[in-house]
This record gives sequence, C-alpha cells and structure tokens, in this order.
Amino acid sequence: MRAFNFFLICTSFLALILVYGQKYRTEDVQTQVIELQSKIDQKLQIMSALEADWAYLNQPGRMQAIVDRHAETLNIAQINATQYGRFEDLPMRPAEPDQQGLDALLSSLEAGIDPNELAGLSSQ
Repeated sequence: MRAFNFFLICTSFLALILVYGQKYRTEDVQTQVIELQSKIDQKLQIMSALEADWAYLNQPGRMQAIVDRHAETLNIAQINATQYGRFEDLPMRPAEPDQQGLDALLSSLEAGIDPNELAGLSSQ
C-alpha cells in the first residue's frame, strides 16, 4: 500500500510540474500573440496613411498639373475619343449560335481531342 501511495504522490508531482510548464508556455504564447497583434495594428495604421497619401497623389487635378508641366519633355499627347472605334463599327452578334461548330466542338471534346491543339495546327 505504501508503494502505491508513493507512486500516486510521484505521479501527482509530475502532473503538477507538467501543468505549470504548460501554463508558462501558454503565457509565453499569449504574450507573443499580443505583440504580433500590436505589430499588425501598427502596420494597418501605416497602410491606412499610405492609402491616404496614394489617394492624394493620384487625384486627377494634381496629375493633370504634372502632365502639363512635363508634357513637352515626355512627348505626351492628349488622347482624343475619336481615336477609338465607334459602336457602329463593331460587328453584330449572330442571331443564333453556329450549331454545326458547337456540335463539332463537343464531339471533339468527347473524343479527347484538344481544340486548342487543332487550332494551333491549322494556323501553322
């Protein structure tokens, strides 16, 4: 009976040591988490300030003044809307899809043929 009691006391002390060790490890991890959270908050504040600076630096009125000042040096020309195409120049969509082409595509996919490879072969 004495041996059993001695075993229980030793086991209790061992469990006590392990529990205290776990407690201190947990406290260390908790302090690390708090430090990381404070670093994250600092970085978020810095990012917020940088985003505000970026918004200020990219204001169209400010950018126009810079462009006007350096236009001659950089050989920058104003873009006119007439340089782009018009909606009338775009081709109209077909009224119905090309059923033969769609069937050929699906049958080639079912056969395991990659249509991209066929397109690459026909363009060469």
